[in-house]
Amino acid sequence: MSLLFSFQRLRCLCSETFRRIKRSDRQEAIRQYQKRFGHPPSLENPTSWSEKLTRFKLEADRPLYRQLADKLAVRDFVAAQIGEEYLIPLIDSAPRLSRKMFDALPEAFVIKANHGSAMNHIVFNKAQVSFAQLRQETDRWISRNFYCGSRETQYRQIPRRVLVERLMTDRNGTVPVDYKFHCFRKNGKPYIIVQVDSDRFDDHCRDYFTADWQRLPLKVKYPNSPEGRHPVRPEQLDALLQAATTLANGFAYVRVDLYVVQGRVYFGEMTFTPGSGFERFEPPTFDRAWGDLFDLEHQLSLFTLKDLEAARISNTEMVVTNVA
Repeated sequence: MSLLFSFQRLRCLCSETFRRIKRSDRQEAIRQYQKRFGHPPSLENPTSWSEKLTRFKLEADRPLYRQLADKLAVRDFVAAQIGEEYLIPLIDSAPRLSRKMFDALPEAFVIKANHGSAMNHIVFNKAQVSFAQLRQETDRWISRNFYCGSRETQYRQIPRRVLVERLMTDRNGTVPVDYKFHCFRKNGKPYIIVQVDSDRFDDHCRDYFTADWQRLPLKVKYPNSPEGRHPVRPEQLDALLQAATTLANGFAYVRVDLYVVQGRVYFGEMTFTPGSGFERFEPPTFDRAWGDLFDLEHQLSLFTLKDLEAARISNTEMVVTNVA
């Protein structure tokens, strides 16, 4: 381990320790929530989706949520639930990117960190990126405890690693559409809302649909796609819904991200606190509606995979109920 990398990690550790001493997880989460929404969250009696996510993330440092938030460890869960064929091929993983690892990588790939979000780099042509560039970027990821940013505690104790996956593209050589399935379960009934992020690396648009592809009048963070460019219902929607509901079975809420690549469904990730609970809904009535669907008490009753198995519905053929 180089002295520079050791110094980076020590500096980040000191910064993280200071931030935790300055404000507790609860104090920092309340501060950030109030900054974004203009009022503090009700954590003792949360009602909106944003408030419930904020409460949940403060108590999410449990074996179950740590494993499934880990982009490497979650692969075993996905393989057991829906099959290895849904996994994007893993090329390599290591505590740190090495020259040997870099030299062995193919011409195109995706490199990412396993312990948080927004830590990834899509490489279409290896000749256009150097080992030094990627090493510096990935060292920044590994030096950082993602949890400290907004106190999503499920990330706090994940062993940090760099992983490389095959770059999956459609027939035009572009990155496929990202389908995000917000999966709720309340009183034994599953509810699904589909989020579609289009043109993520150019003119980012975001749209929401019911499970039978009825477009919802909802905007979150990014503009809706303009008329004439609304996402079309994917041919594989039934397969996507089946994969999402199977993976979500037993949880009160989880977002399951999936892709369709040349007709096949692939797993992306499972996320329990999207946007750390800070994304604003337009109109805000959807925030309360999603909160009504989120059984926080059940979510907080789960600690281990054994707890999840006990909570899973025996009939895997779950009927998707639309939510408008």
